[in-house]
Amino acid sequence: MNTKELLLSVLMSGPATGYDIKKVLENEVSEVVDVTISNIYPALNELAAEGLVSCERVEQENRPNKKVYAITDAGRKACLHALMTSPARHRLRSEFMFILSFAPYLPKSRLAELVEQRLAEIDETEETLRALDRGEGTFKGTLLPGQKFCIGLGRALIEAERSYIEQNSHWLLAPEREAEQHLELAAH
Repeated sequence: MNTKELLLSVLMSGPATGYDIKKVLENEVSEVVDVTISNIYPALNELAAEGLVSCERVEQENRPNKKVYAITDAGRKACLHALMTSPARHRLRSEFMFILSFAPYLPKSRLAELVEQRLAEIDETEETLRALDRGEGTFKGTLLPGQKFCIGLGRALIEAERSYIEQNSHWLLAPEREAEQHLELAAH
């Protein structure tokens, strides 16, 4: 999905300010989809010009006015069309895995650091998913069946990753002599 379609999908949950939308994209949507956050406001302006979102200026005391965006019927129709026609690819992109593919060339201390960092990231992701499961964040209130399914799938994937790392990281953290033997094998 492109940026405008992602913005429409966020607004399907209800009206929001540009700041609120940005936080949802950064904290929740970016966990599952590549998001370009730099062009949110121009994209919101384009959506408003196209009649896909409405924009209401809300006055605030002692603060600048804010703009609240809401999806229109035409925007809802465009979002649903995008959801119906966009390919539902599932890709695995991981800088963690890319760097670890060079494990024979890295010191054991760096590998241990990478594993520790990834396990900490998994902890954070699990907490985010638990919060979503409780109806906090993007999915305020009662969860729809699709939302519940996605949260459950995310939890299953992240739990499987943790289990795999915990059970198999000894391969990465083998004594240096064993790692050197792997290097020799790779050279032949």
